[in-house]
Amino acid sequence: MGIPDEDKLGYLCQQDMNSIETSVANIRAAITAVNGLMGKDTWVGASADAWGGDFQGRMGALGRLFDSYQPEEQRLIAKARKDQADMDRKRMSGG
Repeated sequence: MGIPDEDKLGYLCQQDMNSIETSVANIRAAITAVNGLMGKDTWVGASADAWGGDFQGRMGALGRLFDSYQPEEQRLIAKARKDQADMDRKRMSGG
């Protein structure tokens, strides 16, 4: 049994969002692993401090971006469902 026409765009959008969520989780895990490797025995001095500060700043910005995905995901899925309904209505009316 296939996906009903009225659900196709919403379904495809949800699949894409699931792929993004998986990728984000993998990236967050990698960032956590790198953070775990950074310590006083890894690299010390002014250069290490500068690099570490820059790294933490960039990772913070990336984390905020990732945190914005959930509301955007819901908006995109709702838009896909609306677009599908509009197309279905148009198709049903012969237009």
